[in-house]
Amino acid sequence: MFRTTLKLASLASLIAFGGCSKNASSPVGPNGALTVDAPIVLSLLPASATIGVDPAKSVTITFNMPMMSGMEMLVVLHEGSVTGPQVAGNAAWSADRRVLTFTPAATLKAKTMYVLHFSPSLQGMNGKTINMAQGMNLGGQFVTGGMMGAASAGMMGGSWGSGMMGAGWKANDGTFGMQFTFTTA
Repeated sequence: MFRTTLKLASLASLIAFGGCSKNASSPVGPNGALTVDAPIVLSLLPASATIGVDPAKSVTITFNMPMMSGMEMLVVLHEGSVTGPQVAGNAAWSADRRVLTFTPAATLKAKTMYVLHFSPSLQGMNGKTINMAQGMNLGGQFVTGGMMGAASAGMMGGSWGSGMMGAGWKANDGTFGMQFTFTTA
């Protein structure tokens, strides 16, 4: 009886003190639900917070599983900030749909910060929504309404191309996905 009570008390403590919270080691999706077998970002090139990046290089994102068709439209490269101008270019998947490579249409500007913005609606081929919390392990930061400014009301312009982001860019928890930054040489 004592062991059962202790186990239940430990479980209650785990839940009450963040055992199921959105942190870098738990599989929690953008709406707070547990997401088992959810896609995560394994690596970014350039890595987040890198300074001195070659402005002629492509951006490469590696996921732990194949991603659903059309997900390249939910990853945007911005100049300066998450609400800055979009960088035009071409996004292409590897044959196994685990690696997304973005090649800018023109060389990036020198000594300029760029923001790689991921929608909270990115999905793997299995239909599971991305585990954004795992991105914190790679230097990512959740995008808040305050970071979006006036853009959070109507959302900012499009994906790798032109247009509006529309639905899919605001999670149920009020965040707008995750961002990773780098600065060119």
